[in-house]
Amino acid sequence: MRKSLITLALIGLLAVPAMAAQTYTYDWSGDADYLGCFGSDASAEIYALQDHTGDGGGSLLLTKNNWGPYANGFVASVWGLQEGDEVTVTCWRYDNYSSMPYFALWSHYNDALEEAADARGQDMAVDDGNCYGNSQLGVQNGWEEYSHTWTIGAGHTGLVIDAQVYGSTGAYMLVDDLSITVPDHASVRTPDTVYPAGGEPTA
Repeated sequence: MRKSLITLALIGLLAVPAMAAQTYTYDWSGDADYLGCFGSDASAEIYALQDHTGDGGGSLLLTKNNWGPYANGFVASVWGLQEGDEVTVTCWRYDNYSSMPYFALWSHYNDALEEAADARGQDMAVDDGNCYGNSQLGVQNGWEEYSHTWTIGAGHTGLVIDAQVYGSTGAYMLVDDLSITVPDHASVRTPDTVYPAGGEPTA
């Protein structure tokens, strides 16, 4: 009897479909730089002289403009999320120094993303709380890969991915080869494209 119950339980677990996921990428080889920042904390441009792969595609040059300890540049956003969903982001950063500035792959909740009738009307700077991220300082002096997986907390539906630069005013980082993996019921925005869940991408 006990063996039968265990067998039935295993069959039941196997019958539950795995949550499908979608992955989207952006490598800054186009004209779009970032999705904005808080106020005028940061500025961004495409840096065509250097990229992670060395194929001349360019990278994001993110410069810290404020007097605070850090500035955030928004590089992607996700909405339509549910409690317990996982969002995984990987990118490469280039640090030209052996000390400050520092880089962090960070995020903040933004539950207003779904309220916009069109993704172009989204306010990326809405801040519904820190979701933290990967703050490892790394080896510095060159390209290094950063990755983090966020688990969405209760009551939140939107997430903005931040490239965070620590240092004095004028500190900068290069960012390249962004990859973002989300559940297939979530929508994603990269600097150049909106990927609606179950719909066609829109430039």
